[in-house]
Amino acid sequence: MVRCAVTRLRLLILVLMLLPPAAAAQASERLVAAISGQVAADDPHEARTGADFQYYEHVFDTLVTRDGFGVAPRLAKEWTSPDNRVWSFQIDPAARFADGRPATARDVAYSLCRYQTLTRRMGREILGLTRVAAEPGGRVTLTLAAPYRLLPAALSLVFIVAAPADAGGGPLGCDPEEVRAGRGTPQLGSGPYVPASDPSPPAQKVLLPSPACWRDCSAWTRVVLWSAADARDRLRLLVTGEADIMEDVIPVHLPYITRLKGVALTELPTDRTLLLTFNLRPTLPDGRPNPVADIRVRRAIALALDRHVLVERGLEGFAGPAWQLAQSGMEGYLSDRPLTIRPDPAQSRALLAEAGFASGLELELLLPETRITDRPRVADALGGMLRAIGIALTVTPVPAAESRARVAAGDFQVMFAGLGLTAGSAMEGYAAVAGAAEKDSASNPSGYRNPALDTLLLRARGAEPRDIPLLTRQATAILDADLPMIPLMHIRDLVAYRAGLSLHARDTARAFGRIASPATADAGGVRGDD
Repeated sequence: MVRCAVTRLRLLILVLMLLPPAAAAQASERLVAAISGQVAADDPHEARTGADFQYYEHVFDTLVTRDGFGVAPRLAKEWTSPDNRVWSFQIDPAARFADGRPATARDVAYSLCRYQTLTRRMGREILGLTRVAAEPGGRVTLTLAAPYRLLPAALSLVFIVAAPADAGGGPLGCDPEEVRAGRGTPQLGSGPYVPASDPSPPAQKVLLPSPACWRDCSAWTRVVLWSAADARDRLRLLVTGEADIMEDVIPVHLPYITRLKGVALTELPTDRTLLLTFNLRPTLPDGRPNPVADIRVRRAIALALDRHVLVERGLEGFAGPAWQLAQSGMEGYLSDRPLTIRPDPAQSRALLAEAGFASGLELELLLPETRITDRPRVADALGGMLRAIGIALTVTPVPAAESRARVAAGDFQVMFAGLGLTAGSAMEGYAAVAGAAEKDSASNPSGYRNPALDTLLLRARGAEPRDIPLLTRQATAILDADLPMIPLMHIRDLVAYRAGLSLHARDTARAFGRIASPATADAGGVRGDD
């Protein structure tokens, strides 16, 4: 199958390379990015996927933005907190919404209230706001239920929208009932773009420059985010000149792309990890016992894994084996944790026999079609490892929306899940994949909850940086013992683009309309041909 696929790919490349080059005149007028995800959320405060954030980052600003694993000002010029529980943010007086009106503290208060209301509607509690006060002079003060040291990093995911004239009040700055009734209605942002009003194909999101842009203003008269889940389709769009940027280059395409005239490659910042997650519920919806609810089965699977082989066979080496959530340089990275664990198939088979599966068992691997988890070659390599210990793995690709529905119903056994460590913190990652607040969500689909872990996670939210290594070590020990999930690999982020562009990214949002500009002396590519 792989050989046939490679042959088809070679024929595709030969055909594409014979096509006439696209007209360069459009390049200075519009930017087209072939993206791998499909925008799923119809409201900026319900954004969950990478594609959601990628789109809304063009239209809206946040109080702060990512700068590597730290944060930098955006709508807020500065912020302070005496105790990590009460925070004060000073809004930049230059900020303007797309209709020209100033972005004020009242807009920020309304947005934070709206965000918390809608995330609670989805069963999540992230910020823990108890009061939001818009004050004179463009200052907004937030009071939390408990200290949260990394609040600014969390706010880098909260989009600020213009408050309606009848926004209501209350301690948080909005009327929750009105917010819930109005979810999904168009919101006004202060980002450098506005959605185009003219109709466009379902796979395309078209953006125009904001008439009142105040920062990161567009070099383009039109930006198109063109969703194409299949990497071959994104490659075709790039080579034919229909797209200027192709995200999520897959390793099998690298030998061909590096030979294409006028195409450059670059690696963007990434904080993403691919996880193998287990359903810990004792029975499945159809009443059958769930084998992976038994810790011995999960340990057998863990002992069968060779992460280096998964990386080499699944992504041709273009990833890093993951032995923990955090990467080097992140808060909570455990430098003394083993960087390799030798697989032990014999011990795996012994554990399966002890659990009552001496003759083997069959499992289904759910493969959500998202940017991080759509890794069929990794799934094939994983299947080979499990087959060696008597587990027959059936791989089932599913659309992202269907995977979320199956998670909510507990209708899976094992699945690939993805995580981005937005705050650059291991404990924040643990809160997402194993904390009570995210239980039964796309990031914590296992249904796992451990009160001891939740206590550590709560302490970490307000802890001093010097206390984080010990808390991380204790949390890691709990998760090593319970195995609700297994980190597999840290994903690298390759983008191909026409050589007439420069890409400058300091965060992981991939808002190409913000980070792409016509080429300068600094080309920013790993490789490119003139």
